[in-house]
Amino acid sequence: MNPTHTELLSITRDRTLFEKISAAKRLIVSLFSDVGNQLASVNLREVHATEKGIKISKGNELRQCPYQVLDIVRDFDMDKGLNIRILHWWGRGMFLFLFFGKNHPALKNLFAKKRNWDEFSVCLTDRWDYSEIIDHRKNRNVNSLNLDNHLQFFDHLQLVKPIPLGEPEALTDTILAEIITLLSLIESAKEK
Repeated sequence: MNPTHTELLSITRDRTLFEKISAAKRLIVSLFSDVGNQLASVNLREVHATEKGIKISKGNELRQCPYQVLDIVRDFDMDKGLNIRILHWWGRGMFLFLFFGKNHPALKNLFAKKRNWDEFSVCLTDRWDYSEIIDHRKNRNVNSLNLDNHLQFFDHLQLVKPIPLGEPEALTDTILAEIITLLSLIESAKEK
């Protein structure tokens, strides 16, 4: 159902709605800042030598919806890159992304070890095509992953999993625990 022009214009007069939207955006950025501040004691360089730190980004028009992003490590090199991303996309939810370049030193060992990756899906599209990944679910179960074939076709590996939204303190703890677990797994899986 497409709204009429009159309905659209009436929304623009709803000051309370826009104040709530602004407050919600600030809440997510604050939550991401809390996570980033708590990760300040983690030496990311030990996990990934070419890390570029932690960054929060935000925008208003990802498929017509606002978004906020928390990136940890921030090396998007298709050969040996690594990134952990939390994406909060309005109208879709919150998602954890784990990106590896095709020759990242932890990649082979990480998936050779027995760990339950069932919560994650393998993204089967361009790493930035969130509409395909989230809206159209162009993903596959991690257990069916043939890593060599996947890397030959995509030149990278990106995993995704949803993060349930809840109370801010619990959400901060959940995100922090997810990131610390992944950093620990990656560090222990690196080829020495």
